[in-house]
Amino acid sequence: MQKVYKVLGIDLGGCMSGNSAYIYAEVTDESIEILEAFKEPKHKEHTACQKYITDLFERLDVDAIAIDAPLSLPQPLLDPGAASAQREGSGEIINPYLFRYTDYFLYKRFGLRPMPPAGDRIGRLTARAVALLHHFNYQFPCLTIKNRKVPLYEVYPKQIAHALGFADYKKEPQRLLAHFDKKQNMDEHLVDALLCVYGGYKVLKGDCIDIVKEAGSEGWCFPITV
Repeated sequence: MQKVYKVLGIDLGGCMSGNSAYIYAEVTDESIEILEAFKEPKHKEHTACQKYITDLFERLDVDAIAIDAPLSLPQPLLDPGAASAQREGSGEIINPYLFRYTDYFLYKRFGLRPMPPAGDRIGRLTARAVALLHHFNYQFPCLTIKNRKVPLYEVYPKQIAHALGFADYKKEPQRLLAHFDKKQNMDEHLVDALLCVYGGYKVLKGDCIDIVKEAGSEGWCFPITV
């Protein structure tokens, strides 16, 4: 009998955005059975923002959590003496102070351009995610939740959609939803949370590219393979 995995997929947004989306589902090779799908309310304070997600992690019984948010910063920002692997190309993507090696890897291997983890738009998500890691005693790739090790995988919904053959999923979300046999309407954030669920399942199964040596201990966004 095929094992059923419980996965929480998160498209993380800022505390005051109301855009954070969560899908909690049971997943097999054949199906994604959504147990809960919801958006996070807007928060006015940092403490309420963090409490919402920590309470959620403690409430749900999961085999893995997959999140669309950077879980680390470029190492040279934290350690001026940190060595960086040589990068080929041009433009900001080769700047190790702006982009981690995992971001560069997504560009080099898949032609994708993630946003810089400390940038104006993404920096607040990185801060929120890292605060979450500190709360739960993170040891890559696991959080300790109620004395249990739970994998937390950084994933990139755009890469997951490309791997599935849906490069234009933002323009045609119904085609992607039909692939997962989902007929309900979902906004773009819930669609990304669904992709995170699928990505988390694939990483659990080992259908992914594991961290490469050039990334060192800087952090890793797991690209899936199909």
